[in-house]
Amino acid sequence: MKSKRLLSISIFLSPCLFAGAQLNASSDSKFTDSVNNIAFRVLVNFISSDTLATHVAEAEKNNISHLGEQHQLITPVQTYPGSGGSMASTFSYDNFLPSVYNKEATQGSPFLLPVYVPGLVINPSYGVVNKPDYQYNYDKMSGNLLLKRNNEQPIAVNRELVKMFCLKLDKGGYIFSRVPLINDNEFFQVVYKGPKYSSYKLYKNKFINANQKTNGYSTDGKNYDEYQDIETYYLVDEKKETWVIYELSKKSIRKVLNAESAAVEQYFKEHKNDDITEPWMAQLLETLNK
Repeated sequence: MKSKRLLSISIFLSPCLFAGAQLNASSDSKFTDSVNNIAFRVLVNFISSDTLATHVAEAEKNNISHLGEQHQLITPVQTYPGSGGSMASTFSYDNFLPSVYNKEATQGSPFLLPVYVPGLVINPSYGVVNKPDYQYNYDKMSGNLLLKRNNEQPIAVNRELVKMFCLKLDKGGYIFSRVPLINDNEFFQVVYKGPKYSSYKLYKNKFINANQKTNGYSTDGKNYDEYQDIETYYLVDEKKETWVIYELSKKSIRKVLNAESAAVEQYFKEHKNDDITEPWMAQLLETLNK
């Protein structure tokens, strides 16, 4: 798992904050962009604060029960009643659908984090959901935001109720957002958000059964079940309203940022000994957004 890796972003947004109340949306795109920026800033401030000691640094420990070789979730039977405001405490709770068998040696996890953590949710009306007894996680296999309240079983939140959300760690955290330009039905992790270029990451996860075979003399294949991550990076040109898929490699970055070749090559030169990681990419985009 990669939950040790924290979100690294730079913000060029309004310093204003929500008071938690619902805002009336406007059809004007500039207004919508501004509200999105303010909402994003709220999430950034939340994960940047030093008010938490979650201690999830031992990311390889998978403390979340995931019974069954087929990992499935179902969304609440009842959708959120009414409109506006925050998530009600009257959600219908549905449990995981377990099978009866799970190998001890299963590798990986369908969950982003090894524990449920505090977070904030921004609903489509731009209301802020901030409840101390709510804890969250993200299911990479289903693409669902998971909500756990007190000692109850976790549920998959109806994604129609969520515009953005964040997951707070002891140091930093993750921010996810729907990105209509790419796919409004998915939650994308924000790698970097800027006025000219932004970058997002889409998680997928698949279950692979153990496939070890033997002829009595030698063995072949894996003797454990595995949850395998599939990660896709997107670069968004905010001005042109276009996007491309890229990889964390010099060749790919040169290709997708061909229009910024001089600045990109200068950045490569200045960071020639650095590994190309998400924070590295965020810093490059910060440079290009200046």
